Amino acid sequence: MRLITIPIVILILFVIFSIFTPVLLLQASEPILPTEMRQTFAQVCADGSSILGRYETCVEVYDYLITKYPEIGHYFEKKSEYLQKLGKLQESVTALDGAIGREPENIEYLLKKARITKSLNKIQESDATYSRIDQIKPKTASGFDYSGDAALDRGMYQQAYNQYTQSLALDSTNAQVWEKRGDVIFALLTIPTAGLNADDGLKTQDLYTEGIKSYENAIRLNPGKAVEIQFKLTKRSIDVVPKTIGDLESRYTQYKYLDKN
Repeated sequence: MRLITIPIVILILFVIFSIFTPVLLLQASEPILPTEMRQTFAQVCADGSSILGRYETCVEVYDYLITKYPEIGHYFEKKSEYLQKLGKLQESVTALDGAIGREPENIEYLLKKARITKSLNKIQESDATYSRIDQIKPKTASGFDYSGDAALDRGMYQQAYNQYTQSLALDSTNAQVWEKRGDVIFALLTIPTAGLNADDGLKTQDLYTEGIKSYENAIRLNPGKAVEIQFKLTKRSIDVVPKTIGDLESRYTQYKYLDKN
């Protein structure tokens, strides 16, 4: 009985140390655990602390990882995430700058910085970061997705539509991108200013059918959101929403003409 109890007690102590003093445990494990295993263990400790709402501990873990592996941008980004949860937004931006310094063309990091600096009312810095995103040519599906989000933040619906479409061309299995693409399409078909300066090809394209297909794909890939997306569809009847940007402009022009009389 005692032989069984001893390893259980050790296990309990190990769990306690990993939750409450993970950095000390990590430091003690350095001579024992290989680098890759120690990195994985550190992130597990951070995840466990996060579940318990111990975000300060999460920051400490990522400070430890940054000290040991300062070339990895992801660790700076994770530290930023937990600082943001603690409400330390300026420190969060500083951590993101560390991540961006190591991965200058990581659109996800740049987008997070643009949003946080905007929330801090640092509009010039936020705008400069958004402009920096616009100068980067995405190479992955997620890159195009984040680029689309950056465009959407600024009401650039045509650019967002193009980026989400490019993202899906690289990975057609992402339900969230299909849904966002559908949202953007119906913004183009309901907001009179959204399609301004669109070329003739986009103005005459049957976006309504594309929007419906986007929502259908989102439901197919993520049935859990079926009710929410079906609710969106009830507001986007073909009797209400035009099929093209050109049709919307015609309606809007007619409305303005009638309004003058």
